[in-house]
Amino acid sequence: MEEKWISKALVLGSALFLVGCGSSDNASKDKAEAKTEDATIKVKQGDYVLQDGEDVGENEGYLALDIAIKNNTKDTMQVSKGDLTLYDEEDNKISNADVYTDDDDFEMLSNTNLSGGKNVSGYVVFKVDKDKKYELHYTPVLTESSEDSEEVEINVDASKYADASEEVENLSEQYVSEVFLAKENTENSDKKEASELGNDTKEEHQNFNETFAEALKNEFYAYSPSAEELQKTVESFEKANQEKAKVEYKVASLSPNRATVYVKPEVIDFTKIDFDSIGDQFVDENKGKYSDYEKAQKDAEKYILQKLPETFSNEDVSQPQYIDGDGYKLNLTKEDKQWTVDSSDSNDNYDYKDLEISFMGGLSE
Repeated sequence: MEEKWISKALVLGSALFLVGCGSSDNASKDKAEAKTEDATIKVKQGDYVLQDGEDVGENEGYLALDIAIKNNTKDTMQVSKGDLTLYDEEDNKISNADVYTDDDDFEMLSNTNLSGGKNVSGYVVFKVDKDKKYELHYTPVLTESSEDSEEVEINVDASKYADASEEVENLSEQYVSEVFLAKENTENSDKKEASELGNDTKEEHQNFNETFAEALKNEFYAYSPSAEELQKTVESFEKANQEKAKVEYKVASLSPNRATVYVKPEVIDFTKIDFDSIGDQFVDENKGKYSDYEKAQKDAEKYILQKLPETFSNEDVSQPQYIDGDGYKLNLTKEDKQWTVDSSDSNDNYDYKDLEISFMGGLSE
């Protein structure tokens, strides 16, 4: 009994507006594909990405270009991401950046020997200013040719590619608000992002409440709360958190189909509720009324449960005791233009359970 708190005292969809290159004389650079006698180059897609642990400035980003290369000759062509270089408008060279993620669909362009007539594709990443224009240069390297291949140039307008960072932050906020705080998120209902969350948040909120109610029930030793009493208390806790909670969101990592967002909440914490004071109130109001200790203990716990809703409204919020660094990691996966939060209880998603517990005021089953 002493170990229980209460019982003690009770889009992306970036459009390829830009890139292009012309024919072998580079007369036009406004198409998504460029061709010379030796090679055909195509920019299939462009996405802003972010590796966990990296930071970028306000107008900076890591632009990942999904490049397809075809060897138009009969000879073997050596392909390396180092053969693709980016230059800004002042002819400054932008070096390739290495970005590693757990997105199986995000494969960097690898070094390979490309046989005649064959294709290869993969991402090449550059750190760019999002409002600037660049030129992507590629010079094919043929293993059996002593002649220099013709360089291909493709215009790259970094402003034409969308950065999904704000989108996944908004969707993370929507998820947390609807699942853990019982908000309907009416302020975001007109936004495109609001329709792109793949989770059934109503069902997940119901599951969360059931988990919360069970954890709350386990805090009582002598008294057995009814389902209605538990639900009322859980809802009052959520309502208080709706008004008081402060939650920060920050993208930790981002790739075309995966994202991780840090969630750092300040919420009501059961460990900081003064249950001794509530218990003392019960004693003061019931002096001399009990001869049966078990009955007194049972009624005291019931009294505490009834007092909790008004107690929540008077509590301050704080960060969870064991939160680390930037917060809990919320993982999202994109499929069919929808981002879905991973709410599974697994070793690969261990932060989710801790995030859930934090929004239950630290209670756990």
